[in-house]
Amino acid sequence: MKMVTASMFVLLAAQFAGGETAECIYYNGKVVTAGSAPAAEAFAVKNGRFLTVGSTADVKKTAGPATKLVDLKGRTVLPGLMDSHTHPITAALSEKDGAIPTFHTIADVQSYVTKLAAGSKMGRTIYVPKVYASRLADRRYPTRQDLDKAAPGRVVLLDTGYNAVLSSAALAKVGINRDTPQPKNGRVQKDSAGEPNGLILGAGQLWSSLKPPAAASVADQVKALQSMQAAYNAVGITSTVDRGLTAEGFRIYQELQKRGGITVRSSLTYLIDGTGDPKELTRTMEAIPFVTGFGDEWVRVGAIKVVADGGILLGTAYLREPYGTHTEVYGYDDPDYRGVLAVPAANLVEMARTANRLGWQMTVHTTGGGATDLLLDAYEAADKERPIAGRRFTVTHGNFPNARAIARAKKLGVAFDVQPAWLHLDGHVMKGVFGPERIRDFLPLRTLLDQGLVVVGGSDHMIRFDSREAINPYNPFFGMWMAITRRTADGGVLHPEQAITRDEALRMWTSSGAYLTFEEKLKGSIETGKLADFVVISKDFAKCPVDEIKDIEALLTVVGGKTVFQAKSY
Repeated sequence: MKMVTASMFVLLAAQFAGGETAECIYYNGKVVTAGSAPAAEAFAVKNGRFLTVGSTADVKKTAGPATKLVDLKGRTVLPGLMDSHTHPITAALSEKDGAIPTFHTIADVQSYVTKLAAGSKMGRTIYVPKVYASRLADRRYPTRQDLDKAAPGRVVLLDTGYNAVLSSAALAKVGINRDTPQPKNGRVQKDSAGEPNGLILGAGQLWSSLKPPAAASVADQVKALQSMQAAYNAVGITSTVDRGLTAEGFRIYQELQKRGGITVRSSLTYLIDGTGDPKELTRTMEAIPFVTGFGDEWVRVGAIKVVADGGILLGTAYLREPYGTHTEVYGYDDPDYRGVLAVPAANLVEMARTANRLGWQMTVHTTGGGATDLLLDAYEAADKERPIAGRRFTVTHGNFPNARAIARAKKLGVAFDVQPAWLHLDGHVMKGVFGPERIRDFLPLRTLLDQGLVVVGGSDHMIRFDSREAINPYNPFFGMWMAITRRTADGGVLHPEQAITRDEALRMWTSSGAYLTFEEKLKGSIETGKLADFVVISKDFAKCPVDEIKDIEALLTVVGGKTVFQAKSY
């Protein structure tokens, strides 16, 4: 009688289990599937997909002589995490010439300006990106005098994207003085003597000439993208949505993919200018040679986007009513000011109709409630021509959805791309600006989910590599902790009744993100047949103390069955 060896036994077991043999089996773990299947102990991988998921005993039935076995030793495994709002190329390029510090005070900003001035030629713009007054202990922006003190006589530009602070030399260079008329799309702030104090709200055309030229070559941008994707992998991110690209940005992804360097599955948002004549906007959209869904499982076309208003952290978001009298942190005092609306309502309607007709998914940057309401008006107009249900139109940011906006979004099937980091980093300051009534509508995650809306977790990461100190922090566990606890940087809790559960937070960074990009059948959960994207983490996500969630680290990140990150401690 012929003896059956151990290797023959496992091969027979695999054939008995369905005839397919696993390339790799991960077993003896705590597998959080984030899908319809319950938690599991093990899973098998073959050809970049999950072959089977279940108990260690059942999964091992798919083993063959060449199958690699990985003992998870009781560690927790999550589906690959998805950040649904990033800007990885610009984030990486921001530190191309050196690390950018974290600014806690105006004195920190001044020290950085002095350092840059010492290392640059006279006449060259000293450029400081993304400083939020809400995150400075001084609770105000620097003035031109503050910048002048740090770098006397130098052209200094502190650029937040939706407003800016200019030194005296910078103001002079662009011809801004006490006689400069107020622009239609913003305002030049002046002191008690009627002189510009350096702060310009909106009106980017007044100071954009001071910005350093985009000198990054294609090679530099490809390298930047690859390096940031590696940083994302190191925190467990396996997919992302790049939320603002022109045609050049699409080519950077294409080039990195051609070189075989993509390690984060990427949905690319096509950013267009929403101003000007509505019919010209339609012609622009009709000229784009692709629509949502074009591409593959690594790089695909996502939504089309415009930026409708400014920033809630900057005092330029377009509100339903004036900001009021508690706006010191923004650097102005005008009880009638509502913010900046950059895209006319008629253009939003035209864009929504055209996107719906052409097959685009659409999203719009709206940080204030007034802008969100106008966007929902546009979505309703498009829906009247042909239903938008299933198009997965989205509100990007949407920081103040009131009850009426939530009901409208639910009826239309509109999703929300939100940034919980602003709850923690800025919520305590926003509370002072908006007061107790309006702050109830600030990122009401519990209500959004209870009403059945799809809500995805995004960081809006745009500056720096550090996952927890970046602007804005992209560490997904930090983001989940903020959504779960709603704890603010001053130690308080902002409307705890709007907190969500661990499972709900995890789905914001997994299955809901996959739904947003029409890929829920491909990824977002650990289930048989889906792409083998997963992360092994340092703590038990389901049972560790809640405040330890923010400290969870990725130990092993796998995309399509291939390891893209492994911690030294693993």
